[in-house]
Amino acid sequence: MGLPDLSIRRPIATAMFYLGIAVLGVISFTRLPIDLLPDVAFPTLSVWTPYRDAAPPEVERFVTEPIEREVSQIPGVRRVTSRSREGQSLVRLQFYWGTDMEFATLNLRERLEVLRAILPRTSDRPVILRSDPASDPILTLAVSGADPVELRELSKDVFARRLEQQAGVALAALSGGREREIQVLLDPVRLQSHGVTMAEVTEALDRSNYAAPGGSVRRGRFRYSLRTLGQFTEVKQLGEVVVARSEGGTLVRLLDIAEVRDGFAEQESAARFNGIPAVGLRVFKESGANTVRVADRVADVLEELRVEFPSLRFEIASSQAEFIRDAITSVVQALLFGGVLAFLVLFLFLGDPRYPVAVGLAIPISILAAISACYAFDVSLNLMSLGGLALGVGMLVDNSIVVLENIFRHRDEGGALRSAGESAAVGSREVAGAITASTLTTIAVFGPVLYVKGVAGALFGDLSLAVAFSLSASLPVALTLLPVLAARFEGLGARGRALRGERRPVRLAGPGLAAFDRAFGSLARRYEEALAWSLAHRPAVLGLAATGFLSALLLATVLPRGLMPEVDERHFRVELELPVGTPFPATDHAAVRLEEVLLALDGVEGVFSRVGRPRRGGPDGR
Repeated sequence: MGLPDLSIRRPIATAMFYLGIAVLGVISFTRLPIDLLPDVAFPTLSVWTPYRDAAPPEVERFVTEPIEREVSQIPGVRRVTSRSREGQSLVRLQFYWGTDMEFATLNLRERLEVLRAILPRTSDRPVILRSDPASDPILTLAVSGADPVELRELSKDVFARRLEQQAGVALAALSGGREREIQVLLDPVRLQSHGVTMAEVTEALDRSNYAAPGGSVRRGRFRYSLRTLGQFTEVKQLGEVVVARSEGGTLVRLLDIAEVRDGFAEQESAARFNGIPAVGLRVFKESGANTVRVADRVADVLEELRVEFPSLRFEIASSQAEFIRDAITSVVQALLFGGVLAFLVLFLFLGDPRYPVAVGLAIPISILAAISACYAFDVSLNLMSLGGLALGVGMLVDNSIVVLENIFRHRDEGGALRSAGESAAVGSREVAGAITASTLTTIAVFGPVLYVKGVAGALFGDLSLAVAFSLSASLPVALTLLPVLAARFEGLGARGRALRGERRPVRLAGPGLAAFDRAFGSLARRYEEALAWSLAHRPAVLGLAATGFLSALLLATVLPRGLMPEVDERHFRVELELPVGTPFPATDHAAVRLEEVLLALDGVEGVFSRVGRPRRGGPDGR
């Protein structure tokens, strides 16, 4: 007893099986990660090391080069690049495809621990970043509505940390705002008159602004740790620091030789949103993280921050998630529209709504089963995987149509002597081997793509898996579910088509179906005539075919080439570069004029600008 016979004898079990498949497919669809494209970026780790107040040559010599030599020995490293700037070093590691990034991160952390004894003592501990700082952020946020200094401090100590605590967020980079700076302005004349050097002043400030452990005290059953707190809490305390003692024994305080100001650091960067000064927060995701879900988590955090800080304005200047949602929605709509068109085509040819419904069930059930398989194999919903499903929609019904047509034939030949169940069982069993071979042949075409390495393999792997999953699901649907439905239909085959005017539930479609039959009959006659002419003029047909083939080859040579098609993301980026050495105020003034021009353009909803570069901090402005 074959699979069709078993399904016909157990219709309730078959229905429950596919109902379970549909439920699993819906659940998998809600849990699948959503992204624009498969992850085609090289597996990347970055090492960021701050080295305060050091010039780029010193950063490269004492920090970047030792790190490069050490990390290049990590297994799986494909390429090591670096960038040394004033006060910071950034080393980027690209790994080969298939590298276990968790193991690579552990190896990198162990190598950096060994380097701690080699790096300068004044440099900070190296930080491992799971994102590529050179990539585009998935979100750009603008925070405004407060004093620039307060806004920067809040963004650095509260907002950025809250965002980086979210799963999938690798970095929240800051730009703009003003940094508070306590400035000690030394008077050279008074320094010389008191015989004090700058080194003594620096040493005195470091010694006075210090906190250290003070041992412990045991009281009863408990032991309390003590700390000696000597850090400054007010600006005026700096002026009372004793920096030296004169020859006469008089104490020389900082106020005697310098002026202490509570001011701002020299501004070398700025951020604005629609011309309003703001602090920018650019959110970078971890490698392989779901862009849409990360953006949703960030949006939830923003709602919480709006409640906690009602006086501030939190605005999303740009977001990749919106474009991804629109693109995915368009593909899903095309997928559904293709399924509806397939149903209508089947209805026109089969002449009874029961038959296309039976065949059309293969489309949603096969797609839901393919979605469940995508969830099991960690295939995200993206343009490529959804494109694979859309590509498979037309092929999904092929197996069902072949099975149904054979069932029609047996029903017509058997007449009243053969029941609908017997016709369904025999008709399905006869073509089972043929449609299995046909399905496996199609899958075999897409199978080798899975073994392609590099960007092409990462890009088309999801498409191949989606097609393979959908076609694999359509085979058991055609051999089990369709025979069960066909066994309950009467009037199948040519007889049913001849009587369709009597059996059709929707009689209003009768004139349209009759017109389609006439048009299709006319097309069939013209095809027979064209076929007869082609057989009588074989050299001319072969010449036309060769000409068309050569013309296609010539056209292929002039077609534009590129990795990805150009898409309209509804935003653009303008980069303004001034000559080296241009002061920040001049750069900022030029940026303001450019913003005014852009905001005056029709269709421009918002303009977010970053001017200059950060005075200090992490990669790209943190």
